[in-house]
Amino acid sequence: MLNSFIDWIKELVFPLLKIESTTPKIPHGHERDTNLQVLRADKSYLRYLQFWLWVYAAGLLPGIIVLSIVGIMALSPMVELILFPIKIFLIAKLLVMVVVTRISFDLRWYIITDTSITVRQGAWTIREITVSYQNIQNVSVSQGPLERYFGFANLQIDTAGSGGAHAHGKGENPNRAVLRGIINAPQIRDTILDNLRAFRNSGLGDPDDVAAHAPTTVNPRRGLLQEIATEAKTLHHVASRYVD
Repeated sequence: MLNSFIDWIKELVFPLLKIESTTPKIPHGHERDTNLQVLRADKSYLRYLQFWLWVYAAGLLPGIIVLSIVGIMALSPMVELILFPIKIFLIAKLLVMVVVTRISFDLRWYIITDTSITVRQGAWTIREITVSYQNIQNVSVSQGPLERYFGFANLQIDTAGSGGAHAHGKGENPNRAVLRGIINAPQIRDTILDNLRAFRNSGLGDPDDVAAHAPTTVNPRRGLLQEIATEAKTLHHVASRYVD
């Protein structure tokens, strides 16, 4: 029943907000990439998110019960009239969180090409983060106790400046892409590292050519000493002419 309700919400809201619920389009020019992958978060990640919703609901329930008891003990229609909208608001908020969590999960996609990685996420506000292999500095897998229990891990990709300020003040770092809810994160990490090595090696050319055209390092002190020696020889030559 809940799934049907969420599907109904998606059919109602998505056309109004022009949200595409289908598989995202492959970046232009990458349709035939050797290591192209289009991934989604595993359903175990959805169960993880729903677990935290239950925790939140368990925290709201005592508050709703207390408000109901206060309304009954007050024996005043005015108090009940004030408390009733508060209870409705708390229940509606929980319902909205359930719907948004499910929609956010359905709209989470990861695209791995031969040259970049794209993370598309968000419910009402769709955000895309694309990192190029030429800027990647670190690829790591993280898995806490709850992640291990539910059976997934997160794959974090850092680029230059990932330790800086977050984007738009919403905790999103434009220099970091996180593939959340991946069940085969080590394999995906190895694939990305292989792609990274292939990408960086593709522009090096033949090693012999690099060695042949390697720039010559000049020691500035050696050049200065050579200039002093030349000047000394010139002065010695001029002085010897006057002595003769």
